[in-house]
Amino acid sequence: MLPLLIFIPLALILVAFQSAVLNQITLAGGHLDIIILSLVLFTLYGSYELALLAAVAIAPIMDAVSGLPLGVSVIPLLTVVTLAHLGSKTIFGARLGWPILVIFLGVLLAALLTMLELILLGWELPWYDLLLRVVVPSAFLNALAALVIYLPIVLFSEHQETRLP
Repeated sequence: MLPLLIFIPLALILVAFQSAVLNQITLAGGHLDIIILSLVLFTLYGSYELALLAAVAIAPIMDAVSGLPLGVSVIPLLTVVTLAHLGSKTIFGARLGWPILVIFLGVLLAALLTMLELILLGWELPWYDLLLRVVVPSAFLNALAALVIYLPIVLFSEHQETRLP
């Protein structure tokens, strides 16, 4: 019960910040996706089970705010969390390249799954334009943001490990 009391307000804050602030900022057509960034970093430095719970808590709020049918974002977010978890248990999980690669692939995979779900629901989407003008620039922008965010996390965690008595 306690994780739900934590994740619901956090989900509201993340989705509100994503929709109100970050969707207004574009770079070469790409948008920063703080939801995927936070879920991947939480999976790598937190708990896989709690990251799954956070994805399930965030997805309906994200759908409601963005105007998507309710439940469309659940499968893409759970897929991103699972992808991050798969590599975190290997030697690659301790390297800098893994979180950047997971976020890059996660943004691509989440967008493709969302577009596929919308096509199955009867929406008509311009796949080519969306992929080249929005999804790929978003994936590169989020990978760059992962580098900027991930380096201080690694430095802080290494500093905390050396301070233990």
